[in-house]
Amino acid sequence: MEKNKSDLPDVIRTDEKVAQDAVNQTGFGWFNLKIYILAALISLNIGFGLGNIGLIMPSAACDFKMTTLDKGRIGVSTVLGMMCGPYFWAGMADMKGRKFSLIISLFLHGFADGLGSIISNYWGFIVCKFFNGFSLGAQLALLFTYLGEFQPCKYRDKILSLTELPWSFGLIITASLGWAIIPLDINYQTSTMFFFKSWNLFLLISSLLAPSIAIWLMFLPETPKYLAETGEHKKLIDLLSQMYHENTGLSHDNYLEQLRKLNDPAIDNLITRAKSLNESPKRPTFRQKLKDFSKLTLELLQPPHIKNTLLVGVVTYCITSAYFTMVFWLPEIFQRFSIFEERFPDKSASVCTVSQVLYSKNGTEAIDDNFEECSSHLDSTVFFHNLILGLACLPPALWLPLCVDRLGFKIHLTVATLFSSLLVFGLLFVNNSTQNLILSCLFEALSSISITIIFCTVVELYPTHLRVIASAFATFIGRIGAVVGISLVGYLIDDYCVLLVAIVGTHLSVATILGFFIPIQRTRAAFEKKEMEKKSDNKNNETQISVEMNVRL
Repeated sequence: MEKNKSDLPDVIRTDEKVAQDAVNQTGFGWFNLKIYILAALISLNIGFGLGNIGLIMPSAACDFKMTTLDKGRIGVSTVLGMMCGPYFWAGMADMKGRKFSLIISLFLHGFADGLGSIISNYWGFIVCKFFNGFSLGAQLALLFTYLGEFQPCKYRDKILSLTELPWSFGLIITASLGWAIIPLDINYQTSTMFFFKSWNLFLLISSLLAPSIAIWLMFLPETPKYLAETGEHKKLIDLLSQMYHENTGLSHDNYLEQLRKLNDPAIDNLITRAKSLNESPKRPTFRQKLKDFSKLTLELLQPPHIKNTLLVGVVTYCITSAYFTMVFWLPEIFQRFSIFEERFPDKSASVCTVSQVLYSKNGTEAIDDNFEECSSHLDSTVFFHNLILGLACLPPALWLPLCVDRLGFKIHLTVATLFSSLLVFGLLFVNNSTQNLILSCLFEALSSISITIIFCTVVELYPTHLRVIASAFATFIGRIGAVVGISLVGYLIDDYCVLLVAIVGTHLSVATILGFFIPIQRTRAAFEKKEMEKKSDNKNNETQISVEMNVRL
């Protein structure tokens, strides 16, 4: 036991190592799977939130009379919200808990998207998308922390890496739902400039998942690591006993007996404190928490954490910039290819050629912004390509949890970012929409697992009291990259497309090089090594006792 890092001397926290040892004794079973299902739904919801933006932009372009720059603002507003949110949510997660923060963010997500679906004003829609991004920032920052803090060391890497799978399903379901709804002939308009069309219905239906998850989360517990950090020992032991019971079917007393077998004075002290009837940990005030928050941020930027913080920050910036650039703009690129191939059925072209011919200021066939004759119809190939894009993410999402214990996160991160950079540069050499789709699918699959890996490593690299603030920092830096990337597309894609591709590819090359230096260890391997050392020490102690007894005899 040690005193909390805050200025509250009367709060006695349980050390993270002690809490993790206690979690390890709860086993692995139904409780862990229940938490994973919840986390999987949140991950799927994130896929919903990110995937629907790209699908509605081509459809909403006519209704909001959007130019290429206007479309870019929708993506930028979402990511700006994600950039502004992390530190706010991290502070709330430290003051009120991971669970409370996730619940609020999920309700906010549903409200923002629901309101956005019925707003018929461009700037009002931008504001809704900002708060949508604000809530998504919390889910991305806290999802891995909430899930990881329930898991025993032996299974944590595998469980965390499994969050990529529902993210992929979220993209697939979004594309399928969009294909089913957006082509519908729904066109309700009033004289007061209010309209409700098929893309509005699509957005409204997409908004329902988040509050549904929040309602279920209200009936689930706070994480054991947070209870340990805040000195709520009785709640901690009760939760651990519940986990043990749901995983093994055995009782509270059986769990306490399991803990005592560890012969660890710190564990025994935890049990004693949990039995204390006078335990009433004092909650920090907002001013105290703000002061602690500043200290924790400074701690991230000082030895021994500064090297990891800088590496994670730069790698997250580079990967997120490239990923969000492509995610938000791929549906638009598919639509451009569809228009180009309809106009020039026998002509081959790369991504940059299509944009130059149709949208460049110097383009010979440039499309005018004539909104009176604008068509909101999306070719079915756009939805089909987005569906294929989501399906392409499944193989690496399945591969990662199967091989993460054997190969570790670092190998997966460096290989994924290396090939992603090569694929981006390859976009300059495609000749048709099919080749563009193939490269886009491979890029989406590899870059998406890179983002998952980065947030998994934050859980591994930092202790409990720094974990949320580190996730917030990584999310904040990543969203800066996303804002820069999406903004660059809006300004460069029509007239300076080659430069844009070079910038995105270079970002991923930098991530490959720096990712190699992040000190990511395999949690299961480290855990098994620790267990072997314990057994070896116990065996040596038994041998020493035996020798001493023989000498006495």
